[in-house]
Amino acid sequence: MSNYTMTFYCRDCLPVPDASQFRPHRNLHDRIRSLMGARKLELVDFNLTENYQTYPEYHSRGRHKTIVEIRLDLNRMDLVSRESIYNRCLMAINNDELYLSDYSETGSEANAVPENLFVFDMKSHRDASESA
Repeated sequence: MSNYTMTFYCRDCLPVPDASQFRPHRNLHDRIRSLMGARKLELVDFNLTENYQTYPEYHSRGRHKTIVEIRLDLNRMDLVSRESIYNRCLMAINNDELYLSDYSETGSEANAVPENLFVFDMKSHRDASESA
């Protein structure tokens, strides 16, 4: 198994409230789980970490951008197709194997385009067994 970073993209799908008290981590985790289950997040690449601007037509997409990174161990069977990668990520988030390790808002001040970056990392074996 090797650790990969899967990058998902969604346009206008996850507006985040400005006030931090209205965006607790668990709520965001559940909302992203729901979006993945509904196949509203697009797997744009894996092993792509910070080069989102190189994704085709990135700048011409919607006003509000959501990027979700999932860092997860994948085996050969997981890497058979894009669908199997997506399914493995969905299974990991549904089985509570991941935690929201980082959230940041980025965006260019010049064009006032808000962007949200959510990063999910694998829980350690100890953390996973405690949450079960």
